[in-house]
Amino acid sequence: MKAWAWVLALALAVTGGCTWRETKQNIADTKNFVLDTGATTKKLYEEDDTPTIELNYEAADALAKDLKDDLPPNSPISVERFTNEADPADKSPLGRVVSSQVASRLAKLDYKVTRGAPRPVPAPAPPAEGQEPPKELPPRPCILSGTYLVGSTQILVHARVVAVDDDTELSGHDWTLPLNKETREMLPHLQRGSATPSVKTAF
Repeated sequence: MKAWAWVLALALAVTGGCTWRETKQNIADTKNFVLDTGATTKKLYEEDDTPTIELNYEAADALAKDLKDDLPPNSPISVERFTNEADPADKSPLGRVVSSQVASRLAKLDYKVTRGAPRPVPAPAPPAEGQEPPKELPPRPCILSGTYLVGSTQILVHARVVAVDDDTELSGHDWTLPLNKETREMLPHLQRGSATPSVKTAF
């Protein structure tokens, strides 16, 4: 048996606990090393392919944590499309997708998410004579809005939940999305090559 074949057999033996995908990769790496057939160049960095929805759900969880003690039950949260901070007129799908995913997660956490302009909540009727006032505060309408800024390898996102009655920011969160195949598909101007990133996030 040829020398490289023995090495491959050894690689198979030591990767018994790996998945088939990992085993194939280990075999390929071993063979390339023995035969010196590996690629002569490598990418400068590996593209982050973390699903966008996972990162947006994590951001929604952070927003919800702040809202837990500050927002009365059944308070309606109206959702606005997130905007490109460098170009507010930009209608790329990214802003709609991010805001929708954050809102969807808040709804799953039992927050009252609504669409369209926020509607005022009628003031509660005063308690009748001899009755105690309600212990819970009345619902407080809010707006979920946000911005994003496209960098060279990342997209910076900021979201906030603001009370309609006095513009108080009840919750805010910043996070990043990778600039990868998924997010580029939601930024048509990058696909056309007609624009450069708004900010530089890698050196």
